Amino acid sequence: MNKCVRASAMMEVRVRDEHKGAMMTLTQILHSDDLSALDSYMSTCFVRNMEFFKSLNPTLFAELSKPPITHNLVFDSTGLNILNIQDNALVYPANGENTMIATHLALSHTPMNNPQFLVHTNHLTLQKLDEDKIPLTASICNKIITLMQESGGSKSYHLPSDFLPSSTFFGTLGGIFLQLLLERGVYFHSLLLFEEYLDMLRIMLYFVDFALLFERVSERACYIFVKDLIHQEFIHTYFASRKITNNFLRLELFLYESPKIASAREVVHEAYRVNSRGWGSFDDEMIGVRNTLSNLSAHYPVLHLPERVEIPICVVGNGVSLDLLLPFIKANANNMLIFSCGTAIKPLKAYGIEPDFQIEIERIAYLKDVLKEAPLGDTTLLCGSVVQPEALALGKQAYVFMRGGSAGAYLFGGRSVVEFSAPYVGNAGFALAALLGEEVLICGLDCGYIEGKAKHAKNSFYGEETPQIPPNAFKVQGNRESSVYSDALFSLSARSMERCIKAFAPRLVLNLGEGAYIQGTRACDVSAFSLRELGKGKKQRAIESIKAHCSTDYTQVFEAYGDVGLSEVLAYKEEFLALLGVRVCSKRELFALIDRIHHFSLKMSAKNAFVGLLFEGSVGHILHNLMVSALHLPSDEIGNFYVRAVGIIREGVEKMAMSYRLLSMGR
Repeated sequence: MNKCVRASAMMEVRVRDEHKGAMMTLTQILHSDDLSALDSYMSTCFVRNMEFFKSLNPTLFAELSKPPITHNLVFDSTGLNILNIQDNALVYPANGENTMIATHLALSHTPMNNPQFLVHTNHLTLQKLDEDKIPLTASICNKIITLMQESGGSKSYHLPSDFLPSSTFFGTLGGIFLQLLLERGVYFHSLLLFEEYLDMLRIMLYFVDFALLFERVSERACYIFVKDLIHQEFIHTYFASRKITNNFLRLELFLYESPKIASAREVVHEAYRVNSRGWGSFDDEMIGVRNTLSNLSAHYPVLHLPERVEIPICVVGNGVSLDLLLPFIKANANNMLIFSCGTAIKPLKAYGIEPDFQIEIERIAYLKDVLKEAPLGDTTLLCGSVVQPEALALGKQAYVFMRGGSAGAYLFGGRSVVEFSAPYVGNAGFALAALLGEEVLICGLDCGYIEGKAKHAKNSFYGEETPQIPPNAFKVQGNRESSVYSDALFSLSARSMERCIKAFAPRLVLNLGEGAYIQGTRACDVSAFSLRELGKGKKQRAIESIKAHCSTDYTQVFEAYGDVGLSEVLAYKEEFLALLGVRVCSKRELFALIDRIHHFSLKMSAKNAFVGLLFEGSVGHILHNLMVSALHLPSDEIGNFYVRAVGIIREGVEKMAMSYRLLSMGR
């Protein structure tokens, strides 16, 4: 069984001290050594928690009502303990002392500075951005950091004792410390609690006021999983829903080790890392918008309402798996379409293979030089609209597609935006193949580091590489026998491909490489099958069919060709600045505000993808730097800092809006 429960309620469990007439909390009871009061507390707490779960999750309530199978609570003259029913062993050492209570009392003291807890920070530490690369975004963020330094900021971060950041607890062995924290008034910004055994959750019901726990966590930010993590997507949603505030600082606790605990931690660690990637910036998106306007002015044909072709499409990336697959690709070049992605073109050409389409999505200025060096030759270009016009001009034939995930793709409301085209160019090539073909072959899209091998194929732009697994990489399931490791960006790429397969639903996807396993694909050795021979002219007809679905009739391709959305950009700016114009005095209030603004950003990206994506990356950078700068202030009183920081943000965002106004006027 696996359960995720969410609620918002208030309930306090207190027990009357018959001698004093006062109501005692669990903290007071544990310090008093009054076993009768503890017995009364546990009975009352359990009954109230069962009532709470009965109304919240009847299925879970029914499971909790059954007799214990794996563990049970022991309460006798020696104190508290947990019994493993299967081997009659006690969880806590029985050495004459009540070690269970002592353990949890120790856990309840200053979690952020407690050796039993792990405090994680990701790579997005407080550092100034490159103002040469992203001047508008970097200027805002760097000024906020300078303001923090001038306001007495320290190298270490600071949170008030009654406020904890994103917290993940794996196996709490009774969870008494949680109740002790709640009774001290502690508030969790977000909480993910995993219990391996249902009986361990049942034992928590004797001590933890769950209604109060949900009340002391941000709205819809308290997740409880029992036995199994429901799905990786749930965990990714947990982090992504508060992408900024869950992104930097994370508190973790696991009181014992087991394969299931280790697996749960791996899932959480991966989601935490993935959450910190793929932000982009207003500056970069503006490059893409300018390139899109220029490329459309040159009347390049745009992919529009395409239909599937009836021959296999081989998507080729530049991963090291490509080295062993080149003979297969060359032998079957006449029986399939070849989509070369980015730098894969050089090893393909070096092996005597002519791709049918060269896929590019990068906005980088030096893409032109990369294509010249390949050399591009007569290969047809099929590029995202955001690609530099100078690079597109190199193609003897060049076509454009609206690459999902970039603001430029949604300018004018394109009717055939190719989603799932990020973060890598290989994702764009795969998305095109899954959209255009019934059968897709994957070659060299490794989505990871293969142990003992270099990262890229030989004869590529990267020269000689030594096998190296980055220190921040984590092991993932391999497509075949090799050991494979991933990182945040590779994981993001793999998840994008998996979503693409579900959305576009090609009939068959074969992964021929040795890299990461991609859900929805079939691992296959090239020696185990052969491609059918195509009839005369069938491949060329398929190529011409794809080209025929690229149109220069922009009034048909776009819903509102010519409207650059200036009014929407200005409206976004005003709403964003209005959200910042509230009083913020504490770090907890700042975290809550950042979540509200992030939700606004996501809502706008869903409602108006062009405007939302134009600003989303920079808003993320700004909010992140605002949050981390505030964390480095030694006091929780941040009102004055916040007011001055908002002034910096307002000035910078006005400059962004002005730059877009100038772009619209120059058309």
